[in-house]
Amino acid sequence: MKNIRMRNRLVLGFMAVIFTSCEVKEQADKLKALESCTYEIVSADSVYIAGTDARQLLQNGGLNIFQAPQLAFAYMQQKMPVKAKLQLKVTNNGTEEAGINKFEYKVLIQDTEILDGFIDQQITVSPSGGTALVPVRIDKDFYPLISNQTNQQAVTNFLTSQTEQKMVVTFRIKPRFVIGTQEIEYPDFIDVKKELTNTVLLSYLKAKNQP
Repeated sequence: MKNIRMRNRLVLGFMAVIFTSCEVKEQADKLKALESCTYEIVSADSVYIAGTDARQLLQNGGLNIFQAPQLAFAYMQQKMPVKAKLQLKVTNNGTEEAGINKFEYKVLIQDTEILDGFIDQQITVSPSGGTALVPVRIDKDFYPLISNQTNQQAVTNFLTSQTEQKMVVTFRIKPRFVIGTQEIEYPDFIDVKKELTNTVLLSYLKAKNQP
């Protein structure tokens, strides 16, 4: 009787290991497919810079964040808080389903971290052109970024230029596998670099500014 019980336990344990291994592999395969997806910011809503609606800062087709008195005052106090709601579109042109359960993220501009957070929702992107929208909220002080003169000039050119300007934005993602009731953190961040143009970013604000 004891031998039967022991054998049953070994069988159940072996099955649990196989099930867990399959589950990990499935999530790892979806994560690998996610790395090959394309990413695009498709909307920017409720953008506030130092408490000022960004739409009020639109001048001659650009966004001037250094001439508004309230922003200049915030800069003198070494603060430049930015709040916004972004929609990130993920497109899967591969042949395998892509997905992720939960993940920590960081956003960098000019190699300076401007944002971090945690997405606590499952994201699944079907293959062959499937898409998913991921909401990203910004609530961060941008002063460390623009206090550097080189960065400040780059940001100014990007926002005020009448011609198309490009800036590389880096999304750093650290996934978490969910196995049963346990979460296993991925050992490192996955970097996804995206080229953002000022014309695209400003078009979102202009669209919101129209009646």
